[in-house]
Amino acid sequence: MRMIVHIRPVDDSVGHEESPHCACGPAGQEVYLGAGEQSLGTIYRHHPLVPCREWEASAI
Repeated sequence: MRMIVHIRPVDDSVGHEESPHCACGPAGQEVYLGAGEQSLGTIYRHHPLVPCREWEASAI
């Protein structure tokens, strides 16, 4: 089962939706168990609009 994790800034000036289509343009990174293996999932790191100190991660 593929996992998708979103890492979002909590104290940003705008809210971030749990979507790869969030307005901040999150960067997706595939996660692999080993070289040549099938992808286990994707981590989306959301971009803050202002410097943030609090972040949260959620898996869907």
